[in-house]
Amino acid sequence: MKHNERNRRLKTLGVSKLRKVSAMALILAFTLVFWIAKPALATESTGIGPDTFLEVFNFIKDNHISNPDPNLLYRGAIEGIIDTLDDPYTEYMTPEDYEEFTFSLDNTYVGVGIEVQSGEDYPRVLNAIENTPAQKSGIKPGDLVIKVDGAEVYREPLDKVVQKIRGPEGTTVKLTIRRGELEDFDLDLVRSSINTPTVYGETLEGGIGYLRVSTFGAYTASEFRDSLNDLTREGATKLILDLRDNPGGYLQAAVQIAGNFVDPGGLVVSTVDRSGERIEYRTEESPVFKGRDVAVLVDGYSASAAEILAGALQDHGVATLVGGQTFGKGTVQAVVPLNSGGALKITSTRYHTPKDRIIDGKGLSPDVQVLTPGLHIAAAWRYLGRLEKITVNLEIDRPEAIVNGDSVALMHPVVQRSGEIYLPLRFVLEALGWRVDWQYRDGSIKVTGSTPDVVFYPDGGRVVCNGRSISETVPLLLENGVYYLPVSSAGLFSLDLKIDGSVVSIEKSF
Repeated sequence: MKHNERNRRLKTLGVSKLRKVSAMALILAFTLVFWIAKPALATESTGIGPDTFLEVFNFIKDNHISNPDPNLLYRGAIEGIIDTLDDPYTEYMTPEDYEEFTFSLDNTYVGVGIEVQSGEDYPRVLNAIENTPAQKSGIKPGDLVIKVDGAEVYREPLDKVVQKIRGPEGTTVKLTIRRGELEDFDLDLVRSSINTPTVYGETLEGGIGYLRVSTFGAYTASEFRDSLNDLTREGATKLILDLRDNPGGYLQAAVQIAGNFVDPGGLVVSTVDRSGERIEYRTEESPVFKGRDVAVLVDGYSASAAEILAGALQDHGVATLVGGQTFGKGTVQAVVPLNSGGALKITSTRYHTPKDRIIDGKGLSPDVQVLTPGLHIAAAWRYLGRLEKITVNLEIDRPEAIVNGDSVALMHPVVQRSGEIYLPLRFVLEALGWRVDWQYRDGSIKVTGSTPDVVFYPDGGRVVCNGRSISETVPLLLENGVYYLPVSSAGLFSLDLKIDGSVVSIEKSF
């Protein structure tokens, strides 16, 4: 396989599959493992072996018309060996790659100090890290990065934008920022060494604490425990643990964090190698949040160590998973430093959850499925707060909804067609507590999880409510790949729905 093709495949399997990732580079769960390879024994086989490899290598090096650089041949040979494994997580790192990888694990990099996520058109600032060039310049969460050094970054991959922002320490980068309705403005920022916190916490209403873990780095476990203790002192009795877009990191960090919720000695994860040897990782510290309600937010970009932690808390019954199916990276990599200064990252074991689940390639299934990104926290709040009712307010063509008083971005607003008002089906029903599933075998849309259960058959115009066919309903509207529910069908779900001009108010009691 050619080098470019390998890069493309790795990107497809590793990075592109983890869209909307945080600005940090993808960090795979691994344990630092070192060993010294013994010399290979001579073989009597007539097949391809070390002698054949060296013979081919030397003939090419000495005779090929291109006079190839031996270093490039060595590199190609290494990559060729790795390609035969068909494993996107085993890779050779040059000394430069290894240095950057190590910095990323220590949450240190050279940049301006902003965490960004993919936006609809431009990267959106999640956070400006305290005491960094970005924070000192006044960059705020919600700002959009429009240009980097004068070049538009419209719909560019997030990792490419991040690489443009980073650079040698002491150099200057110009960012063009868009903030609300203000005119775009430029900021000249001097890059510096940044130590990035991996845990962000705040206290929400109703005694609910919120902790977001962006990655599992060298100091994440201690940051987490400190933040959790702070929230507890502030009166938090329930917790939303946000692992969305978390690509993983140190396995040991996940084990230590689990110790905040599980008794000492509790099994967090087991790793099993190719010979079947199993190693168990158990909690050691006394839990500081045992017996309290915890909702863990996950999505398709929660991977590796994030899945280890989420799976352990789910198996021990100490947390409810809210969101979507996780990524499904169920292997652990060992990092082997090489004499050349580079390193080999090699898949060495597969991990099992405490209930012996193998999630590699499958992921974890949430207990409460919510596939609309903006509704994850609202759904967790509904679960933790034991709410008696939910209110949703929307306005025709307005890209925003108010769910229980909180603003939620609406990618697909309410629309009006031929006098009928249509609601974005998935958003509205998930906001009100239903689960929405597309059934691939017959193209139906199944709505379950809260009375009543309804199945829509868009192709045939049929609706089945609690097992009985319903006639004379307005068909769903399909626009730009999104299904909309006509307000006239709201009666199927026993909703209290009111329309005041262009405003639609919906209330559901439990």
